Amino acid sequence: MLSDNAKLFRALGDETRLTIVGYLLREEHCACDFHAVNKDQTTVSRHLKVLHEAGVVRFEKQGRKVVYRISSPEMRERLRAMGIEEQDACCPGGPPSEGQIRKAVRKRYGTIAQEGGSCGPGCCGGQSPMLISAAIGYSDEEMGAVPASNLGLGCGNPGALGDIREGETVLDLGSGSGMDAFLAARRVGPRGRVIGVDITAEMVDRARRIAQDHGLTNVEFRLGDIEDLPVEDGSVDLVLSNCVINLVPDKTRAFREAFRVLRPGGRMYISDMVLLEELSEEQRSDEGLITGCVAGAVLREEYLRLIASAGFRVERTSEDRGISKEQYKGMPVQSIKVVAARPQESGRSSR
Repeated sequence: MLSDNAKLFRALGDETRLTIVGYLLREEHCACDFHAVNKDQTTVSRHLKVLHEAGVVRFEKQGRKVVYRISSPEMRERLRAMGIEEQDACCPGGPPSEGQIRKAVRKRYGTIAQEGGSCGPGCCGGQSPMLISAAIGYSDEEMGAVPASNLGLGCGNPGALGDIREGETVLDLGSGSGMDAFLAARRVGPRGRVIGVDITAEMVDRARRIAQDHGLTNVEFRLGDIEDLPVEDGSVDLVLSNCVINLVPDKTRAFREAFRVLRPGGRMYISDMVLLEELSEEQRSDEGLITGCVAGAVLREEYLRLIASAGFRVERTSEDRGISKEQYKGMPVQSIKVVAARPQESGRSSR
């Protein structure tokens, strides 16, 4: 039997496989993305199998797709130490891959975190964070509580959709600079706890600094992907999210992760963007629209179906169509507010 090192060196001793590894060092990819490497999908699959068996890559089924990524941070460092370089996008001209979407989101919101201010004229009409937040339902008191955390990135006020009770554990998906997390921290009190999770390191750093500056000890911020939450099963009473799920490539997995971390009977309050009509392929591929909360959105009916398919019971919804004209230059979008719950008794597994 070949040793692990022998398998690794054999796997990397092929030009095509080295090219695939270079692409995966840059970002994760669906197997179908590698048409630029070899148009024969059977050959690509065989190369990916060799890399998987050698421990270089791992894969995950996401609906009908199989997504490949480097197997671990340790393997990534080992490959780089061997001199294998990242490759540019393997599929120019096609729709953006999930990895490209995540990279674009990190880049844009990392810049916003460092520079402050709203998301810019691409999605907010150039309005100030105060005007945006007032328009989507935040009170003067809420906006004044921790003003440095208000970057005007929301499309509603999820904390206003229902009770947040003293002593509860609250999870904010895509917490950004922490505005909703800080407001929830005030309501759960010293016996409660709030966890914010965000994919952008600069946002997490900004939120942590604000928490420290204000002496807020019952809230913490974790760097992580809401499609793979760094949170224990059944450990949360309430999930919040504000204008984030639309940015996530795999919304099914994001909702299943929210279901997983909630205790039976736990609630979910969401404000997000949904489509009023389908977008063109060109619009779907536009990076500004992707990071501006438009191109990654889905139709309202599909959004609610995804929530229900993850195991949630949808209890209440409402919509705001005015946001299209006020902040999105008339794009065919609206803000949706959803109150959902994980049933008290459920044998379903979200993994």
